[in-house]
Amino acid sequence: MRKESKITAATFAIASLIGAGFLTAETRAEPGAQSSTNSVSRETDRVDVVGEHHYNSSAERAHDAMLISEVKSALSQDGVANDYPVAVDCDHGKVVLNGVVNSAWDAKHAGDIAAAADGVTGVKNQLTWH
Repeated sequence: MRKESKITAATFAIASLIGAGFLTAETRAEPGAQSSTNSVSRETDRVDVVGEHHYNSSAERAHDAMLISEVKSALSQDGVANDYPVAVDCDHGKVVLNGVVNSAWDAKHAGDIAAAADGVTGVKNQLTWH
């Protein structure tokens, strides 16, 4: 690897209880930037999320990763997103929810759950419903 292009690439495969499938995130970090792709699917629905993140430190990146885990865990424990594809992303404390849930009430409830997570500064709820 050349010194000029210090690119760190990592692929994470996380078996997700949210939705009935798998959540995968592919991360590529260059100095000062990180892009990530989240993908969740079930038989008839698929959600793909691509985000560009600019972190000043690995601590910022770790904090967002922790918030994503907390929100996913809370959604799973509540059951609001069970059997539905929901992708969770976070950028500097702002959580983004994408995917499909059963109803408008479930979409609002999922947003409320994400907002209640300690450390979340905002929620962009892009959930849709059948």
